[in-house]
Amino acid sequence: MIINSIEQLKETAKINASAELEVFQPFLREARDVFLVRYLGEELVEVLENLEPRTKNQEPREDASASLSDRTEKLSVLLDKTRQCLGAMALWLGNAELSVRIGDSGFTVEKRDNFVPATDTKIAQVKETLERRAFNYLDLILEYLEKNSADFPEWKDSRFYTLRGGNYVVSATQFQDDGLVDIAYSRLAFESFRSAMSMIEARFIEKLIGRPLDKRLREKLKNDVAFSSAEDELVLNIRRFVACKIGELHTSEKSKTNRETDKQQEFRPVVRPIYIDPDYTGNWFADQADFYLAEIQRILNENADEFGIEPFESALKWNDANRKIFIDIG
Repeated sequence: MIINSIEQLKETAKINASAELEVFQPFLREARDVFLVRYLGEELVEVLENLEPRTKNQEPREDASASLSDRTEKLSVLLDKTRQCLGAMALWLGNAELSVRIGDSGFTVEKRDNFVPATDTKIAQVKETLERRAFNYLDLILEYLEKNSADFPEWKDSRFYTLRGGNYVVSATQFQDDGLVDIAYSRLAFESFRSAMSMIEARFIEKLIGRPLDKRLREKLKNDVAFSSAEDELVLNIRRFVACKIGELHTSEKSKTNRETDKQQEFRPVVRPIYIDPDYTGNWFADQADFYLAEIQRILNENADEFGIEPFESALKWNDANRKIFIDIG
């Protein structure tokens, strides 16, 4: 296990000194199987679980190569981050069950002379803190893996890694810096948007630019082939449209209502609004999405020959022999 003792768990959160690790094992397993495996992959999680413990001042062995020593050091750093995440996440997942006992008499709570059950407000505050800490550390883990991906080949088999690169926006950094939508550079937020991004690209982008051009641009993105100046401008505006469309969906009133009523224990991404204006009844991100959609159309028109497409028509050709006007005269 990544957390093998109650002392290691105490390093991740404030828990009772007399607590036993067995009490937390169900939640540690759930956090491992549901969250760590999803983002790190089964193989890398097993590597961390089997990593030999290291003392703080331990020096690398003399017969160890420099590269092996460097990987061991990076695995140790990753293990520390993973423990912080796993401990907070397990307590977050188990907070409801940990506050009650289940026995022959049903659900009971322990009451001592010096202790009484915490109020719902206190429990909610602790739960929110544990949730924030757990997912902040998970974000830090993913950031560390991305910076040192060459040292963690096991990670490349994870679901999180294999889905990368399938969209026009390929990273949280690109979503924020190119898309101009603030998600605090959260890789978890970006991952949660992936399905919606794919749907937006299929519904709007592929239909607008045409499948051949769409396929050509995606192939260049996948193989890291340089764009022409026109392609570069087009892809940048596609990214901004997709990001703003995600912002529109995520900040809509219906979306907010759905998230507030959904009680599932899952990561909840945050899109930071630019400002709040009580007099503005529209959606700011929707307005930006419309603007970038018009920019995409402009770029397509100005570079139609290079892209191999037909220019868009700004007005219908009413004199075209194939067009007819039907008038209802009652």
